[in-house]
Amino acid sequence: MDDVVIIGGGIIGTATAYFLSKEGRKVKVIEKDPTYKTASFPLSLGGFRRQFFQKENILLGKFAREFIFEIPNLLKTKKNPNPTASVVPNGYLFLFGSEHADEQYEALKNHKSCDAGTKNVKGSELTKLFPYINDKGIVTFTYTDDKMEGWIDPYMFHGALKNKAEELGAEFIKGEIKSITEINAKVIVSAAGYFTNQLLKDIPVFPQKHTVFRVSCPTHIPEMPLTSDFTTGVYWRPEGKEYLAGSPISKFDANNLEPEWNDFEELVWPALAKRVPIFEKLKLTGGWAGYYDCNKLDNNAVVGKHPKYKNLYLASGFTGRGLMQAPGIGRALTELISTGSYQSIDLSDFAVERVLENKKRPEPYVL
Repeated sequence: MDDVVIIGGGIIGTATAYFLSKEGRKVKVIEKDPTYKTASFPLSLGGFRRQFFQKENILLGKFAREFIFEIPNLLKTKKNPNPTASVVPNGYLFLFGSEHADEQYEALKNHKSCDAGTKNVKGSELTKLFPYINDKGIVTFTYTDDKMEGWIDPYMFHGALKNKAEELGAEFIKGEIKSITEINAKVIVSAAGYFTNQLLKDIPVFPQKHTVFRVSCPTHIPEMPLTSDFTTGVYWRPEGKEYLAGSPISKFDANNLEPEWNDFEELVWPALAKRVPIFEKLKLTGGWAGYYDCNKLDNNAVVGKHPKYKNLYLASGFTGRGLMQAPGIGRALTELISTGSYQSIDLSDFAVERVLENKKRPEPYVL
């Protein structure tokens, strides 16, 4: 019998393998596609943030920042003595119109109680801080500075975590698990991402397709934060000499990862040009699509022990937040498995029972 078997070697499974291996557990990770070609994490924008509504997500975001900035020390190995994730700490900027302003004021109460360091400013002050943005229709905005938020290279982060987990004794194996009953282990962790519902029919986590566009612009603003305009749902950030922009349209039941090219002309470009006038001269240079592991119940994570199994733990449904929450989730699951309770961040409200009982705990700030 194995000690711990993790289903899924993506960012959540690998982070969990790292933390469990640090505790001396014998961990085996089973991943059906070790190239990670269609995994969620490499097709993301690589962001890490603390600007959320729910306290758990805020605290997980804070820990992500701590962990990411300690990568050179935490993930150093003989194989890679100088690990990095190419951190770009430009911050996040959230723009809210009248429709979402009251909700954001409520969220800020949680930000304050979690000491998130978020700055909230009236929309009329927007151009004083970000002169390239058109403030029309913006009632309030929030942002962070002091390198609290930003983005990283997802592949580099995953690779550094995997190398360290392996050095600590974790074993990564190519294979496909179609049923929990195939596994004989003391502890099973399902980190199957958007395949979760195929393994566990009672968990409403499904693949949700999102498209990201790459664009060039004659004017480059390298210090621009990752910006989300909640009046349109469009978000963007710099990428080298270009920019990346996400479509507000997502799709379930998509049978391929071909980008939704029409979204650019119909939705994304008009929204970008309206909010940032220099973007009127954008040129589309590429794009891709990827899947979120979306929890259809409330866009929030499902984490904890499954009550219908004696030894099964679940971590899924991150809905676009897996990369940034992986360190906190890996630590939390290790605490739960090792001690029977959470020690650092209490994730009890993410419990599997909440989903089985259809108790929503929505996270509205999904990009």
